[in-house]
Amino acid sequence: MKIALDPALIRNLPVAQSFHLAAKYGYDAVELCARDDFAPSYGPVMATPENKESVRKAAVAAGVELVSLAVFQTWSSPDEEKRLQAVARWKDVIQLAVDLECPRINTELSGDPNLPTECRQAFLRSIGELLPIIDAEGLTVAVEPHPWDFLETTDQALDLIDEVGSTSLRYLHCIPHSFHLGGSITEQIMRTSGKLDHIHLADSFKPGRTIVNPPGLDCRIHQHFDIGSGEIDWNEVTQALNAVNFDGIATVQVFFWEDRAEESIRVNRLAVDRILGIT
Repeated sequence: MKIALDPALIRNLPVAQSFHLAAKYGYDAVELCARDDFAPSYGPVMATPENKESVRKAAVAAGVELVSLAVFQTWSSPDEEKRLQAVARWKDVIQLAVDLECPRINTELSGDPNLPTECRQAFLRSIGELLPIIDAEGLTVAVEPHPWDFLETTDQALDLIDEVGSTSLRYLHCIPHSFHLGGSITEQIMRTSGKLDHIHLADSFKPGRTIVNPPGLDCRIHQHFDIGSGEIDWNEVTQALNAVNFDGIATVQVFFWEDRAEESIRVNRLAVDRILGIT
C-alpha cells in the first residue's frame, strides 16, 4: 500500500517542496494537484523542461514517488469546440506524465448532470480518441464521479467504465464524496470490489448541514476536511476497505486550510494509519 499526499494546501510553495514535506511527515508518495504554474485546471500545461527536471530531482532526493497527476478538463462537454480543446490539452498532459515518469492520471468525469446523455456521448468520443495514446504509453487513467458531474454515483461510473472496457481506465473512489455517491459507504466500496486501487481520504458534512442562497440553487455541496472533523463514518470506511482487501494508493486530499497546512498534513497522515490499520 502507498500513502500519498495531495499537496493542495501548499500549492503556493514551489512544486518540488511538496516532496520534501511529504517525506517529512511520513508519506510514501505525492499525487500532484492541479497548479496554475504546472498543469492548471481547465487550462494548458504550463510546466517547462526546468520544472519537470526539478520535480524528478525532488522526488529522488526526498525518496517519495510521484504516483499520480490530477487533471481536470472539459472532455465531456457537448460543445464540440470545448471538447476538442480539452482532448488536445489531455494529450499534452499525457506527455507530461510520460516526461515525469508518472504512471497514473486521476481525473473527473466532468460534464453537466442536466445533460447526461449528451455528456456521456462526448465523454465516449474523448476517451475513444485518447485511449490508444494512453495504452501506448502504458499509463492508467482513473476517473471519479464528482458531485455535479454528468454521472454522480459509484454505480453509474463503474457501469460506464465497464462499457469502455479498457484495463487502462480505472475507478477512483473519493471518500469525502460519499454523501453524493449513492447508497452507504459499505455499499459503495463493496460495489468496487476487484476494481478499487486508489482512494481519496478527507472528511465532509452531510450536504443538508449547509444553507445555500438563493433556495433551490442547482449546486452540490461537499467538503474536504481533516479526517475526523466531519460526519464520515470512519469505522465503516475501515471495515469496508478491509472487506475488499484494499491494498492500493490512499491519498490524503484536504483543501482550504493553508493557514495550518503542515499541521493538517501531519495529523491526517496519523489518521490514515488508524483507518487502514497500519502499525
